[in-house]
Amino acid sequence: MDACGTRVVVVVGLAVGLLMGGGCAQTEPVAMPEVSEPYLGEEPPGDFPVVFAPGIVSTNSREWSMASTSDGLELFFGVVTDERSWILHTKDIEGRWSELALASFSGEYDDYDLTMSPDGSRVYFTSNRPIDGEGAVLENSDIWYVDRTVDGWGDPVRFPEPINSEARDLYPSESRDGQVYFFSARSGGFGGFDLYRVAILGDGFGAPENLGAAINTDENETDACISPDGDYLVFTSTREGGFGSGDLYVSFRTDEGGWTHAVNLGETVNTEDLEFCPSVSRDGKYLFFTSNRPKAESITGSSAIRDELGVIPSTGRPDIDIYWIDAGFIESFRPEMGDR
Repeated sequence: MDACGTRVVVVVGLAVGLLMGGGCAQTEPVAMPEVSEPYLGEEPPGDFPVVFAPGIVSTNSREWSMASTSDGLELFFGVVTDERSWILHTKDIEGRWSELALASFSGEYDDYDLTMSPDGSRVYFTSNRPIDGEGAVLENSDIWYVDRTVDGWGDPVRFPEPINSEARDLYPSESRDGQVYFFSARSGGFGGFDLYRVAILGDGFGAPENLGAAINTDENETDACISPDGDYLVFTSTREGGFGSGDLYVSFRTDEGGWTHAVNLGETVNTEDLEFCPSVSRDGKYLFFTSNRPKAESITGSSAIRDELGVIPSTGRPDIDIYWIDAGFIESFRPEMGDR
């Protein structure tokens, strides 16, 4: 099984079959929208999650993890096969969305868990690429980033130690106050995987800080997504009392700088299946997440880059798709003063 599949299985205890399965040839490529509108011109979601960009982003294959600029005019998302995970990219160019293509920094290694900085100048992701760019791939994936340049995106940069460790370190997410949140299997935590944060200090970084017992348990807490203003944190947990094999939870930042006890986001987004890879849009309006829940109907769709990479429809097992929902519903979980 590929490194990306190993990540899901290890983190949330899924059966290996989730990321396995055969397929058949893709359908004809779907034309990209000729509109200069955010999020591929998709109708914004309401208070119930819907599949994002069916036929273009979400198909009968396996797509996960979504990142976008604050204006919604540049998008990144992940696709996965039995062999590898890639990051795809599209953006609005003079009133038309560009054809889906490999991100300039992806293609040779397993790249996934991508998020965007609040100002759109940096893309964070997880990769098993060699530390020095040569030699064998990493056994445990590390956190990397690329910065925007005048011509597109720069070369990948690996986070230094002790942010990256000998254990698995994944899913970076940045808030406007310069804090980067991530999850790690490093020793000294509460469970198998814990959530951490680290401060960006000029050209360097501070020391990683465990987010504590209000968020972490003796189970697995993964996929930490901080809201753009650092007000709340959405993440996946396998703790008892959930709806499925992994649920989305939220914790709110307190006035004292701590965190409220995390609560389950409920059956509006969580199912008996797996919900993971949450991402709050950089304008704070939408919550994107990935799920392997069964869809009401099949979604056909292909692209030249999918065909080139061998991304084929899932058969025999549920595929995974990207969903979105109006992020306003999260406020209903914010505790009253004194209930924190």
